Amino acid sequence: MNTTASVPDGEAFALVCREYGDPPDIQRQALEPSAPLEADEVLIDVHCAAFNFTDHLLVQGRYQERPPTPFVPGLDAAGVVRSVGPRATRFKPGDKVISSGVVGAWSTRLVAPEHRLVPVPARVGLADAVGSINSHLTAYHGLLDRARLQAGERVLVLGANGAVGKACVQIAGHAGAEVYTAARGDGDTFRLARQDGDHGPTVPAGELKQGLRELLGRQGADVVVDPVGDRFTEAAVRNLAWRGRLLVVGFAAGDIPHIPTNLLLLKGCGILGVYCGGLLIQETDAFTRQLAAMLELMGSGVLTASPQELVSAHDFQQAWSRFSSAPRGTKVVLSFA
Repeated sequence: MNTTASVPDGEAFALVCREYGDPPDIQRQALEPSAPLEADEVLIDVHCAAFNFTDHLLVQGRYQERPPTPFVPGLDAAGVVRSVGPRATRFKPGDKVISSGVVGAWSTRLVAPEHRLVPVPARVGLADAVGSINSHLTAYHGLLDRARLQAGERVLVLGANGAVGKACVQIAGHAGAEVYTAARGDGDTFRLARQDGDHGPTVPAGELKQGLRELLGRQGADVVVDPVGDRFTEAAVRNLAWRGRLLVVGFAAGDIPHIPTNLLLLKGCGILGVYCGGLLIQETDAFTRQLAAMLELMGSGVLTASPQELVSAHDFQQAWSRFSSAPRGTKVVLSFA
């Protein structure tokens, strides 16, 4: 994507949610000239913004927060610095940056506090960066912050064919871990494998516990990454090593699991929640540092970008349709450039 292009002032617009719904009433609205920046603020020419699952729920009125309408949705944006406030020293006009958690991202212009912005490495495209935040930062935060993964430890990734799972496999391998995967197969099955090329069997979901036992042996896994949930979580916990850690990432399979606590006692293991939204709210500086570190891994080639589909922000109805019909694991990204 061309990082020098920007929308002329007379054509600047935001996508405004006027009414919640399925689909919501979202219309383009021309932007007024930008007000003078506060001391530490940065004005960004937004080139693209993520259409996240959170955004999808929010504009339907199904999220826990319901901003009064009208409002500009969007939490993740990537673009180029247009101007900076008098005390903003980390960035200059022309720099590629990304913001996450700054409300109002679905707009050709975004004002953000300087400390909430992260530089985008030269080798990382803006659409790739913004389309990979949710999956890749979750993987980074979960494995390297919450689990404190060490070289030589054994990591089992459930749902390894999803966006979070793929990122976890790459990060765990980079950290020097032994990586094992359980990917959803055709029907109600899991494909089990070792990432060193030793492929295991495909097992019915009801036999996942035994399949993992054969894959991992009696030693088990030091860390289990679980974005799947449902009844599959207990099968993974039963294959944790002594002092193992279960990373609770999500519940893609449906139900929230109930883990017998005697298993935790007998294995001396722990359950760790992985929630980047909470990290953003509770530890904003840590969130920003980890986002920057994750992007550096993308820039160095350790992490490959999540699949994403660029849709013009001028045609929100197409974006709305593609959110549900795009291939699984593909992020819809709104293009404003």
